[in-house]
Amino acid sequence: MPSLTLVLKRAVTTVCLKNPIVVGPGIKTGLNILLDNPGQMGSGIVITAVAAMEKYPLPCITVDLSTATTIGVVNSAGSYIGGAICPGVNVSMDSLARTTSQLPNISLEAPKKVIGRGTIECMQSGLIYGFASMLEGMLERIEQELGETPSVVFTGESAEAILPHCRREGIIADKSLSLIGLGLIYNRNTKK
Repeated sequence: MPSLTLVLKRAVTTVCLKNPIVVGPGIKTGLNILLDNPGQMGSGIVITAVAAMEKYPLPCITVDLSTATTIGVVNSAGSYIGGAICPGVNVSMDSLARTTSQLPNISLEAPKKVIGRGTIECMQSGLIYGFASMLEGMLERIEQELGETPSVVFTGESAEAILPHCRREGIIADKSLSLIGLGLIYNRNTKK
């Protein structure tokens, strides 16, 4: 949340006696961003793209299954060329329970079958298998546009729930992608 950035920056400076680095325009990332308005690119997308570019063969697609589901594409030349943003799994699950009168809060667990036989199983199927299918379709379309086979890396809080249900071969799970990206960006901005 941009409105909290300044408050958090002041708090870190006060407590740690260090000026924090905030990922955004003007920060050295090593990532060539080929977007219409690079300043609008979310810091989380930048961080995962920087880490993926360093760790995996290019081209590379990152899928961050967090509050939002973000898909980022780094081409074979090492440039970020765009992506897609969808609601996150948990946001979708919460929205179903909050905005419908008869759907409950549920846990994010895969049902035994795609065809659910009760409300909870139906919701779990829609969330788990629905997101897996959506991501498979998006990956296929992106690969078609790229014209070459990319590395694909899943990260984020819901990656472990969705990845086992994706039929695409070779998807890499990497929980540490954001931390690695933050470390790389920190080093690029503090080393003399």
